[in-house]
Amino acid sequence: MFFQPIVIPKPLGPLLRGARESRGLTIEEAARSARLSESEIKLMESDRFEELPSGRLQAVTYARSLGLDPLAIRDSLPPMPALVPKGRRYIANYSRPLKPPFRLNLELLAPLAPLGRAAVYLLLAATFFSTWGMMRQLSRVRSIPWVTSNSTLSSFQP
Repeated sequence: MFFQPIVIPKPLGPLLRGARESRGLTIEEAARSARLSESEIKLMESDRFEELPSGRLQAVTYARSLGLDPLAIRDSLPPMPALVPKGRRYIANYSRPLKPPFRLNLELLAPLAPLGRAAVYLLLAATFFSTWGMMRQLSRVRSIPWVTSNSTLSSFQP
């Protein structure tokens, strides 16, 4: 427990190429079965994932089409992409600059960004509890006033 085994990931390109060759597939057939282009397959098999726009996703797709378990090759996959590239702020004003009196400083609103999720949860909870309350009130009604048990035609005397 004190000494943890160090796992050195194997290069993914030769692993994918070996899996394709062991199945007897050409690059064209593998590209067709994985629904990827041949150039993407060649880039993956030569370990140049950084040139692919979504290399990690395409590697998992290609591995699945070759019958490999994505969990078995998890350590060899390219790193996950950064959601917010380094050097960029979380909230930025991408629109055209406004005139000076109407300029809005979005950097002041950055701490409020996580509250968006809280607002959605609050809305869902309010919807659930209001629906539950209405159903509870309707379940207390024993009879609806305009529909009674003696409203048949025979009960009306001419």
